[in-house]
Amino acid sequence: KPAGVMGVEIWHKIGDTPPADPSELSFLALDTNTPYLTEYTGANAAKKAHYMLRWVSTRGDKGPWSETASATIGG
Repeated sequence: KPAGVMGVEIWHKIGDTPPADPSELSFLALDTNTPYLTEYTGANAAKKAHYMLRWVSTRGDKGPWSETASATIGG
């Protein structure tokens, strides 16, 4: 992670369509040490998970949003 950064906020949306903007996302975690792993319930198996991240400084300042990354949830 870059100097002066506390960690990365991880936000996600589950569904077929990627988020049009960050207002469609739900907060997942603030990760301070990689890797970050999450588990989904069986009800989400075979659905798409879309992720956007942003750095958070030690002062709480938030950086710009990342590009969207998407993956299919296993099950």
